[in-house]
Amino acid sequence: QITIIFKSYQDCTDQKVYQAVTDDLPAAFVDGTTSGSNGNTKSLQIVEKVGGKYVEMHARYIGTTVYIRQLGHYLTLAIRMPQELAVAYEESQDLQLCVNGCPSSERIDDSGHLLLSVMGQLLPQAGATHPWSVYTLETATTKCHEKILVKDIYFYSCVFDLLTTGDVNFTAAAHSALKDVEALHPRKEHWHIFPSNESGGGVGKGSKFFVSPGLVCLILAVFL
Repeated sequence: QITIIFKSYQDCTDQKVYQAVTDDLPAAFVDGTTSGSNGNTKSLQIVEKVGGKYVEMHARYIGTTVYIRQLGHYLTLAIRMPQELAVAYEESQDLQLCVNGCPSSERIDDSGHLLLSVMGQLLPQAGATHPWSVYTLETATTKCHEKILVKDIYFYSCVFDLLTTGDVNFTAAAHSALKDVEALHPRKEHWHIFPSNESGGGVGKGSKFFVSPGLVCLILAVFL
């Protein structure tokens, strides 16, 4: 589930709430409107790109663009926003994915371990097969390489998701996340993000986007 709240702002827009869940990706806010005000300025607008599968939101008054897609049973989210907006939050809002990334307990460390329990079990080392997946490390790597040629975090996210779920939709999710970065990020040299122990650089502090390649189970709220 994804919830996005656009706060009211002067004469630009009324407060608008957008909600999406699996198999229900609307092209309108919860009140049925597709823009943030009654004027013709379209300072906030929803655009449906693929019916029930892909919508864009353009909040021009705050320089923000949002992409939401459904791939299989999963939702993906990409946001480009000004850095000043990304870091402007209250202390009570402690889960700031755009600024701090995922909580440490949900990150894969350099040795390939994941601390988060999945389906009631602690994941073994990367490369091991799992009872609910038909993929091995070799077959998952081959499958992901069909869509993602560069071995960046999107590639490794694809491999990990295939190993842990066996769901090929994550291949498309990782690929679309990379394409969203290419569409939203203004600097080509930052399109590919590499693990800390890989060469090729990464994303600098001035980056202005957030992309979630694969979402197994997520309730996400964004306040803009």
